[in-house]
Amino acid sequence: MLSYKHGFHAGNHADVLKHIVLIYLYILVKKHNKSISYIDTHSGNGLYKYISKYMEKNKEYKYGIKKIEKYTGDNKLIKNYLSIIKTISKKNNFYPGSPSIISNISDNNDKLYFCELHNNEFDSLKKNLKKFTNIKNINTDGFEFIEKKLRNDRSYFILIDPSYEIKDDYIKINNFIDNIEKYEKSKILIWYPILSFEDNDRFIENLRKKGIGKMINLELPIKSNKEEMGMKGSGLLIINFKEKIILRDLKALSKELHFYLKQNDDVYNPKVRYL
Repeated sequence: MLSYKHGFHAGNHADVLKHIVLIYLYILVKKHNKSISYIDTHSGNGLYKYISKYMEKNKEYKYGIKKIEKYTGDNKLIKNYLSIIKTISKKNNFYPGSPSIISNISDNNDKLYFCELHNNEFDSLKKNLKKFTNIKNINTDGFEFIEKKLRNDRSYFILIDPSYEIKDDYIKINNFIDNIEKYEKSKILIWYPILSFEDNDRFIENLRKKGIGKMINLELPIKSNKEEMGMKGSGLLIINFKEKIILRDLKALSKELHFYLKQNDDVYNPKVRYL
């Protein structure tokens, strides 16, 4: 099982993948839209200090951000991500969560909604983002918020990033995708962990059978199938993006990240495909 507090996992391989793609897609959407209405359904507190009881416990960041922070390759998505992370955390003493990242790359034309159900995390989120004026922090369940907030005549950029500690999270993802026509004008990014390749294959096959158009799937394995414990990788579902360049850019990204982040030599190859 995963620990709910994201501080245990902040800066790990899953964060690296998720945040690189999030930044890439957000900037891509911004090129064509003066303003973005952005919703983060599971925000956390937005800022994670390396020297803390959470990040120090498992030191997962050593297998994520610390493996690529001195990256010297030429992948533009990785380089842009590292530049933004460095700008946000000038002294490099914390790792920014997605609310902090998006708050820093958005402008005042954008409206940002950050949902966080847990009271302690919500209080920290408000404190960590207090300098930004284009945000609204909501102490609520993110799935319930988008169910009430979204209308099919409006366009949103939605990040759905639950902990998946609760099995209901998988059911809620399935229910959300079953009603995807409600969000046909919105751009959607869904993150999920790979805990078992066999279970993950069933999860993806179930999604494939739904016949959703314009859904890209990216998976980045980082551990061998022989490993019994922990995340073996993570994946993203990218919905309602039409630009053909995305598939090409994500294939190049996944190949590069796989080289730097894989923890075994016999790790499965990454996947980038339409479902």
